[in-house]
Amino acid sequence: MKLPAHKKMLSAAAAASVMLLTAACGSGGSDDASSTPSSSAAPSATTDDSSDAAASTYKNGDYEAEASYVNPGGESKVKVELTLADNAISKVEVIPEATDGTSKSFQEKFASGISAEVVGKSLDDVKVDKVAGSSLTHLGFDKAIDEIKADAKA
Repeated sequence: MKLPAHKKMLSAAAAASVMLLTAACGSGGSDDASSTPSSSAAPSATTDDSSDAAASTYKNGDYEAEASYVNPGGESKVKVELTLADNAISKVEVIPEATDGTSKSFQEKFASGISAEVVGKSLDDVKVDKVAGSSLTHLGFDKAIDEIKADAKA
């Protein structure tokens, strides 16, 4: 007797779910259709135009910057050296400068994996997070990249 009641409840729940999904898709679809063309057209053009304009404003050359960030071991510094060629990063090196052993170890891991993440990308497209198991070194790296962007502006 419990089995048929259980089946009825499952059947009713499934039917209700289908009705809710159908209603949500139907109303969401019309809202999306009315807002998507105007939303997606403007940002795409703006994003593409700003990326092209920003990328063309950097001078080729070698740049370096040093930045600090806070981690559980205290404050650490990291140095970034990179080469820009044709508005793209052609070479990058991160030099660990942490004095704490654990922090230095994480910086070394970050340094070993960063090249694969950024070489070939536009300076404006570089935004890293966790690299090679290091989850905080990117804070110093990103600050150094911001300094390099300022120095490399044409």
